[in-house]
Parts: sequence; C-alpha cells; structure tokens
Amino acid sequence: MQLFLPPFTLCLLTVLAAGALVRVQARAQMLAGGVNRRTQLLAGVILGSGLWGAQIVTLRAQDLTAPPATAALHWLVSVGISVGFVLWYRHHALDRPLRVTGALILSVTATQTAGLSGYPVPLSTAHAPQVLTLFALGALTSLAAASLVRRPGLSGAAQLAVVTLGQSLMITLITLAAASLLPAGTPVPTDTLPTLALGTAAALFLTVAAGLLGDLQYRRAQRLTALVAERTAELQAERDFHVALLDSLNDQIVIADADGRLAQHNAAAAQLHRRPPTGTLAPDWAATYGLHTPQFTRLLRQDEVPLYRALTGEVVRDALIGIDTPAGRRIVTCNATPVTGADGTVSGAVVAMNDVTERERAQQELARTATQHAEIIESLDEALLLLDPDGRILSRNGRVRELLGEHCAAATTLADLLAPLTVRDTQGRPLGGRSPNFRALLGGAARSTQSIMHVERPDGRHMWLHSRAQATHHNGELSGVLYLFRDVTDQHELNEQLVRVTRFAPLTALPNRAHFEDLAATLPATPGRTLIVTQCLNVTDLRAVHGALADDLTLAFTRALRATYPDALLLGQLDDHTFALVLPAPETRLRPGLLAPLTLDQRQPPVFPRVRACARPWPSDEAVQPALHAAETTLTVAPEGALLTAEDRHLEDRRRRVQLENALRRALTTGDFQVQYQPIIDLTTGEVVKAEALVRWEDPEAGRVPPDVFVPLAEQLGQIHVITDLVMREALREARRASVTLRRPLRIAVNLSPSELNAPDFMDRLHRLMREHPDAAQHLTFEVTESGALVNLEQTARHLTTLREWGFGLALDDFGTGHSALSVLQHLPIHHLKLDRTFVWGIEGNARQQILTGAVMELAARLNVEVIAEGIETATHEAILRGMGCSLGQGYLYSRPHADPDWAALDGWPNVS
Repeated sequence: MQLFLPPFTLCLLTVLAAGALVRVQARAQMLAGGVNRRTQLLAGVILGSGLWGAQIVTLRAQDLTAPPATAALHWLVSVGISVGFVLWYRHHALDRPLRVTGALILSVTATQTAGLSGYPVPLSTAHAPQVLTLFALGALTSLAAASLVRRPGLSGAAQLAVVTLGQSLMITLITLAAASLLPAGTPVPTDTLPTLALGTAAALFLTVAAGLLGDLQYRRAQRLTALVAERTAELQAERDFHVALLDSLNDQIVIADADGRLAQHNAAAAQLHRRPPTGTLAPDWAATYGLHTPQFTRLLRQDEVPLYRALTGEVVRDALIGIDTPAGRRIVTCNATPVTGADGTVSGAVVAMNDVTERERAQQELARTATQHAEIIESLDEALLLLDPDGRILSRNGRVRELLGEHCAAATTLADLLAPLTVRDTQGRPLGGRSPNFRALLGGAARSTQSIMHVERPDGRHMWLHSRAQATHHNGELSGVLYLFRDVTDQHELNEQLVRVTRFAPLTALPNRAHFEDLAATLPATPGRTLIVTQCLNVTDLRAVHGALADDLTLAFTRALRATYPDALLLGQLDDHTFALVLPAPETRLRPGLLAPLTLDQRQPPVFPRVRACARPWPSDEAVQPALHAAETTLTVAPEGALLTAEDRHLEDRRRRVQLENALRRALTTGDFQVQYQPIIDLTTGEVVKAEALVRWEDPEAGRVPPDVFVPLAEQLGQIHVITDLVMREALREARRASVTLRRPLRIAVNLSPSELNAPDFMDRLHRLMREHPDAAQHLTFEVTESGALVNLEQTARHLTTLREWGFGLALDDFGTGHSALSVLQHLPIHHLKLDRTFVWGIEGNARQQILTGAVMELAARLNVEVIAEGIETATHEAILRGMGCSLGQGYLYSRPHADPDWAALDGWPNVS
C-alpha cells in the first residue's frame, strides 16, 4: 500500500487538473473548438508531469535514483508524449472507448519505457507475471472508465470523476508494473546520458513539433477555406438579397445606364406597364410609357421626366407624375438618383416609383370630407372649440364668436377666450381663467364632463350655457379637449319656472310642503326650536263663494305672518289655508298681530281672520316629517284664536280617529249598518202616525259608535251618500211593511246632512229612487237641521221646495238650537217642526221654559206647521205639551228605537205600556 498510494494520489491530482482543463465532461464543445491551444498545451504539460512524477516516486521507493540530467530528459519526454496525446484527443474525443483507451495506454507505456531507458542495467524477469497482471488490470480499468463516461444521463461532474479515478488507477498500475522490472538498488552512472534516451527524446520532440506544425497548418488551411466559403456565401446571399429585395418591393425600380438604356428592373416595374421596360431613349419615354402630369392634362416634357433629370446629375425627390397604363390611370411618386463614378461622371441612374393612386384619391376624398365636416361644424347650433393640453385653441366654429363675443376671433388660448367674460356657476360663484372641467380632464380625474354656467359678455348680454367637454387621446396619451357650448337660456328660465311651480306655492311664493320639508332639514338644530302650523279658516269659507277674495285673504294673511313672526327661521305654505313656520325658541301664545283685522279692499270692511294654530317642540334628533305630522294632527282639535301645544294625547286621539276612519271605510263597503225606527205618536189619539229612521253602527273593535261621531266622519270622507242611500231604501221598505200592518199610509223620516242636501248629485239620486220606487214620496219624509239649513239657505230652500212638489214630507229638526230659528221658518217649505228635546226636559218645573215652548207652539200654528216634540220621557211631559196644543210626540215614553218594531203593538197609545 505504501508503494501504491503516493503515485496514485499524484496521478489523481494531475489527471483531474488536465481533464478539467480540456473539459472531458463536455467533449462535443472541445471538438467544436471550445478549448484553445494554450489550454491544451497546459493540460499536456500537467499530464506529462504527473506521469513522470509517478514513475520517479515509484523508483525512489525501490532505492532507484537517476541523475538529474536523466530525470530532466525523462520529464521532457513525458511532457512531449502527453502533449501529443492531448492534441490527438482534441480531434478524437468522441471516438470509440477502445480506440481512446488504447491511445492513452500506449502514451503511458511509452512514457514509462523512456523512463526505464535511463537505467542501463539488465531488466529483471523475475516479476514478469506480476507485470502482466498489473498491466492487464490497468488496461481494463481504463477501458471501463472510457465506456462508463459515455453512459446517457451522467452529469458533467460525474463524468470528470469517472475519468479521473479510472485513468489515475490505470497510470498507477502500469507505473508499478514498469518499476518491478528493475532490481531494487541498481546503481545508475552519472557522467553520461544514455544514447537511447537521447534518441528517444529527439524523436519525440520531432514528432511533437511536426504534429504542432501540421496542426497549425491544418487549422490555417481550415480557416482560409472557411473564410473563402463564408465570403462567397455572403456575396451570393447579398446578391440574392438584392434581387429578392428589388422583386419584393412595392415600388417599381428601374436602373438605366448613362445613355438611358435599361440595365435592370424589378417585377413591379414590369407589372406597372404590363410589359418589361425596354431601352427606349429619352425623347420617347413620355409617349412610350404614358407619362403625364398628375392631372393628366398633358404628356411630360423630356426635361420633366425624372429619369432624364437624374441622368443629368439631379437628385429627384417625391416627383408626382401620372402614368396611363393598359390597366388604367395611375399616379406615382418618383425618386431618381444618379449613379456616379469615382471621377464624378454619371454612369447611370436609379428610379424608384411608388403607386400612390389610392393615397391621392383618399386625400382628395379626405379633402372633400374635411370640407363637408367644416360645413357641418359651421352649421351646428352648438359652439365647438378644440384645445390642446396647454389650452391653445386648435379649432373653432363661428358659433363660438356668436355666443361669446367678437373677441373670440383673435383669442389663441382658452384664457384669452374667457378673460373678457364674467363666468359663474349655477351657485353664482365666479370661475377662474381656466375651466375646472378643463383641469379635471387634464388631471385624468374624468374623461368627459358637463356643466351649466352663466356668462356675462362685455357688451352686457347675459346667457346660460351648457358646456360639454370630452378628452381626446392619441396612443394612450391626452392630445386635446373638445368643448361644445349650447345656449340654454330659455331652457334654464323654463327650469326655474318649473322649480317655482314644483317647490313654491303659486300664489304666495312660499315654499310648498315638499320644499318646506327639504329646507327645514337643513336648518341648524338650535335648542328650543319650535314648529308652528296655523290655518286661516276664512280662506276655505271664501273659496266656495268668491275665489278672488280668498286669494286676497291668503296674501294678506301671508303678509301678517311675515310681520308677526319676523324671527321665523323658515316660513312655508302646506296647502290652500295651512301655513307652517319654524321659530328659534319656544312659543306658548298666539301673537296678537296674527288676529288683527285684514284689509282686502278699501271699499270693503276689514276681515277678522279665524285662526287656529298648533305649536310643536322640534328636537334636533327628530326628522321634520314626524314633527310636522304631529302638529297638523293636533291642529284639527285646536280652538280658534289660540295656540295649542301639541301633546302625545292628541296623537293618540288622531290614531284612534284614523283607526275609526279605516273601520268606517270597511263598513261603508260592506254596508255594516243597522237602521232602527222610533215611532211618532198622535198625542190625542195615541196612534202611530209617523216614525223616524235612526242609523246605528257597531264596530267589532271600536264597539258602538254614536251617530254624531261617525256621520261627520263619513261627511269628511265624502261617503255620506252611501249611508243616506242605505237608510232611504231601508226606511222605504219598513214604511211599506208598517203601512200594511197599520192599514194606513205611514211615513218614515230620514235625516239629511247639510252636505248631502247641497250635494250636486242628491236630487238626481232621489229622482232615480222615485223611478225605481214610484211610492217613495208617499212613504218618506226628509228632516233637515236648523243649523244645516243655514249653510246655504237659498239653495236649501230651492231643493226643499222641489222635494215638496214631488210629494215628500219635510221637517225641520232640532228647532231652537240654532242662531236664527225664526228667520229659517219663513224661508223653508216644511210640513213639521221638530221641537228640540232641550225644550222638553225640565219643562214641568220651569215656567219660563213653558212660556217659550208655548210661544213656539203658537207660532207654528199660525204658520200652519205641525209641531213634533222630541224627548218625551214622562206622562207629565206629554200632558203639558198636549195642553199647549202640541199634536205629535216622540220619545222613550212611547218606545225606544228598534230595528224591527211591532207596529200593531205600538199603535193605540196609552194602551201600550
């Protein structure tokens, strides 16, 4: 092992270094010249030094030393052989493993033989078997490594490692085999060099030198051959390129000699003329090839032909000519260049013609289109302005000057255009010299904008303009801004009128309900602010009889509101006679100024307004709509001439009222009412002579609802006619039944509300009832209240007269409760007068009341009107009234109202208990 390890280690290092230098792991690149000559020589020196060193180390281990000169000669021989192998390997790296391995073993054996020649002693044959074994083992190891390194998939590092290990082992084994041929301790002469060594060295050096020189000449010849082939190929490629270039060009190329004869042309030139150009001389060119002016007005003169001009030494650029070809007229641009020799003489010319027929036609069409567009732009009703990103004016139409003024003709920038103008936005804020829309477009904040602006020109003209701005882009970058201005003054004024109509009351110009709510929502939330809703009831009264006076009263009341509440934060009109205002502080009393008389016309006396008002605290955390709703709800119960503060109970009352309204609507739809009848008795005979129909309503949730509650509610809902029609038909049916039972005609009285009696369709409805039931007039009596008759006394009297003429009975109900009972009697054609129960109750112990009641009886008798006393509950009541001359009575003494009365049993009072 001590004899093997040193030479093996030395071989490992040198083979690894040499293999890495010549890149045995990338042999294809080495063959392609990837390893230069200097690197190859260095690798050979390293490999030869390793072979020499391995043999020296092995021989010294056997006490065999050679003189320095001999050792040096041996090193030189080893290096020479190794360099020769490396140079050989450079060309045969990819040969078969056996060939490469044989060459390497031969080189190693030659190196070892040269080393042994330095020892002029007989060789020992005692170890011949051992030598052959080591030599064979080394050869097999080298062949195995050369074969393994060619296996696919082996990395470069693995290939280098296999080569290094296998070939180092082979060199070491052959070195050991050669050293075993010398007996140990053999002396070596030091004064002379062996003749064989010198001869061997000389032969090796000659071989290496010849190899180097041959390789150098080979490389030089290869380079020269490659250079000649490369240059020849370049020239051929350049020629082919020029030919292909000429044929591939769309331009028509013609090359002529100094006399104008054709030297070369491409296919496009032949295609243009539908024939190959010939060597026609200059005087005939124009006629032969149809060369004309671009407008085809005439043939070109000789000195106008581009080829002729180039042959005279002129460089022609973009000359436009017309060519009359068999396929039609074409327009081409010509570039002609003279070809000059070294002495400056013209030896020919090259003409390149480009067919621009379509371009010229397109330009002509573009010019026509541009003219049309200019005419369209000028005819626009909108002003058009095109700016570059710096605000410079690129284009404008005449409408710009018409809208903005004469100074626009000289303006070059947007700032110049706007400088003489006063421009404001819709809020009245002045705009600067550069439009904010323009700034937004430049900054990329928007691609298009539009706005309304007010413009005042230097000549004093005012107008509203609608501006639209659109950014234009080229290749993704902002290239300009297009403005369109349109005069919208008329439209803006119309919009303002629409705003006034939709947001303000037409008569007073106060904010209407919707606008009042919007404005109130923007008010500051001051502590203690109060919402007041007030009504002028006179307006409604006047509206029905005198619309103009109602308008005057509304305006006068509006002025009074402004004067009385100058501290109001906001004032609005909710409907025809309802107003609302917001005060900054609480208010508990109605200010006197609002109740002062209002002068409408100097020719008429002042009007005292009937005012009712409601105050509602409006906290900051409450929206205006619920606060306004609460105040209006409370206003329905507010007394006249006072300020009522809204409370929760008012809302609760309103809530119950709304529920009752909903229930009444359902009852009106389903007819869920009951008609009850109370008899009217003849106080002398006790017979039933008449009856009164009384309507009753009991709701499943609200319970029994009194008539004085649901009848006014039905009037407010505009549905009282439903109840009236139902009662009339039920009363007619019951009157027929009672008449049959009593065997005499019986009338049943139906109460009419004032709104029903004065309704436009009441008489028509009653007339239809008579057509359907001809006996209706002899069975029905209509009762009207004294206060109801006073609402429209003239019309009431006219309608009652018609009803009396039709045969209906008429009665004045609740007589004595109104303000002008006696005056009513002289106007109404009634049959009966119903004395209100207030005259009956307590009559037995009240002499004054007996005198008043007796006076009414006497008055009725003189007017030939029968009196029906209501509310008779005791026999004393009956006796007193009978003594006063009252003939008819009605009350609980005789019967309570019943839905299905027993008329036979009721007849004949006082026999009925």
